[in-house]
Amino acid sequence: MQIDETDRALIALLTENARAPVALLARRLDLARTTVQARLDRLESSGVIAGYTLRPGSALAPPLR
Repeated sequence: MQIDETDRALIALLTENARAPVALLARRLDLARTTVQARLDRLESSGVIAGYTLRPGSALAPPLR
């Protein structure tokens, strides 16, 4: 699968905030919301984006197991 500069920019935004709404991502990329959603769907289905994860902060005590 080919990853273009727009895909890379989208991935960079998601790296900053994986919970960002599609509408915000679209505004930041100057694209239509449906275009961004289609790109996300394509990146997810092709395995480029494998998932979204939670990283607990140090304020969480006691640690979860």
